[in-house]
Amino acid sequence: MPQNELTDKFCQSAKATSGRKVDYFDTLVKGLVLRVSAGGTKSWYLVYGPPAKRQWLKLGSYPEIPLGGDRGARQRARDARAKVGDGGDPVADKKSLAVSQTVADLVENYVKRHASTKRSGDEIARRLRKNVSGRDADGKKLEDCSAGCIGEVKLSELHRRDITKAIDAVKDRGAHVEANRLFEDVRAMIRWARGRGDLDQNLVEGMRKPTETVERDRVLSVDEIRTMWGALADADMRESTRRVIRLCLVTAQRVGEVCGITVDELDLDAALWTIPPTRSKNKREHAVPLSPMAVKIIRDQLADVKALAERKGRAMPAFVLPGPGARAPVTGAAIAKAIKREEVMKRGTATILGVEPWTSHDLRRSAATHMEELGISPFIIGHVLNHVSATKASITSRVYARYDYMREKREALELWADRLAGIVRGGAEVVPFGSMGAA
Repeated sequence: MPQNELTDKFCQSAKATSGRKVDYFDTLVKGLVLRVSAGGTKSWYLVYGPPAKRQWLKLGSYPEIPLGGDRGARQRARDARAKVGDGGDPVADKKSLAVSQTVADLVENYVKRHASTKRSGDEIARRLRKNVSGRDADGKKLEDCSAGCIGEVKLSELHRRDITKAIDAVKDRGAHVEANRLFEDVRAMIRWARGRGDLDQNLVEGMRKPTETVERDRVLSVDEIRTMWGALADADMRESTRRVIRLCLVTAQRVGEVCGITVDELDLDAALWTIPPTRSKNKREHAVPLSPMAVKIIRDQLADVKALAERKGRAMPAFVLPGPGARAPVTGAAIAKAIKREEVMKRGTATILGVEPWTSHDLRRSAATHMEELGISPFIIGHVLNHVSATKASITSRVYARYDYMREKREALELWADRLAGIVRGGAEVVPFGSMGAA
């Protein structure tokens, strides 16, 4: 059995020999082993106990679990050895936990320890609870859970067919995009669990995405925007939902970013909304100049939120667009449902607010397309949209070029807002970019 003072460089280059697995024992922490399989998979183990009753405790996979650090393999091995020294048996404890732990337990553990750190954490939690565990955060059965929920399945008995059952139930109800996203969520959760040692194998390895989706290219025309905007006033939805839809179109920002606006992100006197890196898709701060139309929508919303808080006798919430109870912002999923509820069928044709069905992201695409029709540079539109291709496509733009294009972004969004106001009023003329000051 080879013994080495394991290093990150060694772990990265370690290989099996002669087509057989090899165990590399660490010389610094007694019993710590890096096992390299014939296929190249690397796993951490702690070996303990007398030779006749040798126990192998799996600590996780490499490189998901690094060598060093507070949560690395060496520290995990030390912690496990301390339990052995106190008379414990980590292998028996792990087997007992695997027998008792269910998929629902795994979902909550994953949501708490990993998914909650992500920008889309709330959506991931919603999808996994509704379609996989069938339980809420308190362990109570959800009324609207999917028919394919597998929350009661023991982790020790979890099989690929169980995962397939959960995803197929979503696909069978026609929610193909939701099925694909759920598959990605489950795949990430299984990989996370295997990396931690909660599961001994990657159950989703080799599984394919449940359905192939076509990239959307829906753009609302001038007439459709006019019709939709006019019908929005009478739509059966909360006024704050109407404002989210309008802001998505006016600002050309993502629905999730619009929904999560906080009071602290706004400087309405300067007509500026700054999205922090924690809420931005590309993890970079994004400054969005606000047109007078956008400022008015936000001021109206803040006035309503303040009035409601005073009536309820509670403090002003941090969110500009709070959800029910004002403890969290309204979600993109709630906006999607509100839009979908407006869909009607007439003579076999579906419409939403009087036009061909659309989504909140189609509003963002429509705004970008109409800005380009106005003659605004695609490069500037890319900065308005905060696309990676525009903001950090090269080492020059990532590191050296620090110009923020604020003036150009403001001109573009104000020109678009003026154009949008004209569309809503019934005008159809296109004002070329650069002619705003001409008279």
